Amino acid sequence: MATITEALTIALDLHLSGRLGEAQELYTRILDADPDHPDALHFLGVLAGQIGQGDLGLTLIGRALKLRPDAADIHANHATILRGLKRRREALAAHQRAIALRPDFAETWIDAATLHREDGDGDRAIAALERATRAAPALAVAPERLVLLLHERSRLLIEAGQPVAALPYLTRAVELAPFNADLAFLLGNALYAAGLRQDSLSAYRRAVALVPDFQSAVFNLGIALGKIDRLETACAALLHAVRIDPTNMDALENLIITLYALDQENEANEWASALLDLKDRLALAHAPAQPSLPAVPRGAARRTRNVIAFSLWGNQEIYTKGAVANAHLTKTLFPGWECWVYHDDSAPPETLSALTEAGAVLIAMAPGSGPLLGLYWRFSASDDPTVARFLCRDCDSRLSMKEKLAVDAWIDSGRPFHIMRDHILHTELILAGMWGGTAGLLPELLGLAERFARTDVDRWQDQRFLRRFVWPLVRNRALIHDRTHPRHGVPFPDGPSGPLSDRIGSRVAPEIAPGDRVTA
Repeated sequence: MATITEALTIALDLHLSGRLGEAQELYTRILDADPDHPDALHFLGVLAGQIGQGDLGLTLIGRALKLRPDAADIHANHATILRGLKRRREALAAHQRAIALRPDFAETWIDAATLHREDGDGDRAIAALERATRAAPALAVAPERLVLLLHERSRLLIEAGQPVAALPYLTRAVELAPFNADLAFLLGNALYAAGLRQDSLSAYRRAVALVPDFQSAVFNLGIALGKIDRLETACAALLHAVRIDPTNMDALENLIITLYALDQENEANEWASALLDLKDRLALAHAPAQPSLPAVPRGAARRTRNVIAFSLWGNQEIYTKGAVANAHLTKTLFPGWECWVYHDDSAPPETLSALTEAGAVLIAMAPGSGPLLGLYWRFSASDDPTVARFLCRDCDSRLSMKEKLAVDAWIDSGRPFHIMRDHILHTELILAGMWGGTAGLLPELLGLAERFARTDVDRWQDQRFLRRFVWPLVRNRALIHDRTHPRHGVPFPDGPSGPLSDRIGSRVAPEIAPGDRVTA
């Protein structure tokens, strides 16, 4: 006949192999023989918790603890059952008793970390997993869970705009998981966002070394290199990013800018033409369902005004003074055209007065709506019932004779719409301040724009809006003047003495820096 010790060994083997019913029966028989056998009480209590009899499990383990109050493993399993019964505070206290008895009890540190995380205490969860990792370096689950928590914490900090606070967590995570490309990439992002662009390079390079086709890491490496003026190396990285994903528009945009900064204009122009091809192809493939344009404008008989439309909000002089200058230029360069300025209540009163004196028509928009919709206000001219032709322009640019000749050529062409591109870096299908058309043909744009603006927010959103909603409708009905991309338009008209050198759409501001997008 087997001894109690032998019977307990058999019962435990059955238990660990998942034969719970047989194990339960044998534990019970052991306790029939020895009601105060602490191990049998302990293991039967654990089994009871596993089969959903948590209250019975607590009773059995409670009896075991009275017999062996210094047994850390019994306290740990006591905690597990309490957690299963949603008694988390008591479970944590039980874990703490187990840890007090055995400070290197890695499994209990891991379980305590789980409870801390469930309570929303990430710091204590991380600290508990650090203790588990130090206590049992070979126990893989501890560093794995620690890396996950560190990753999560650092990502949230970066998203909250606190990259510096994320750095210690990410550095530790990378130390624990040196072959994790995602962690290396995130560390690079945190370093870059913290202004440590030179330091970000090694993190991005680690990510790329681990996963050579990690497109985002290759792209960010190119951007970081460009920001520290290592343009040739940046160009190589961006070219690699484009080869990994030829449809990545951001990579293409920045490759073109970098090539241009390196005075490699021919190659930049080739890629710029390829980018225009890509944008055209994708715009058509993903165009929203819209009715075809009417053959004649809505209410054509009432449309008698030709309008140059601007948007103005805020008090930055590059825009306020630019608006006034363009109002004067409208009278001298575009006789018969009106300067319309759409504005909200943030435009300075003195600027509005100066615009009125210059002959501009002021159109007040909803108070405070500039930051959300200001980029789109000028498009409203396309639907104004009194407007025959409209031009959308930027306050921070200046009207010019070259532009006037292009507009005249458009009108003479008989085509309903006009689009201009006058630089290698003009790689948008429709630059928001360099297009126009016959009013009353397009759908009402401001309503579409309001929905779009709430989901796609940055300084280039108006041009993406035009690409999505306007380009598919007008691409075959527009005269396109394009100075540098010959497959995508016709040359600008010459002036009386030959080609005019001024560039349409040039911003009255410092030159573009490598790694930045070009403005219209």
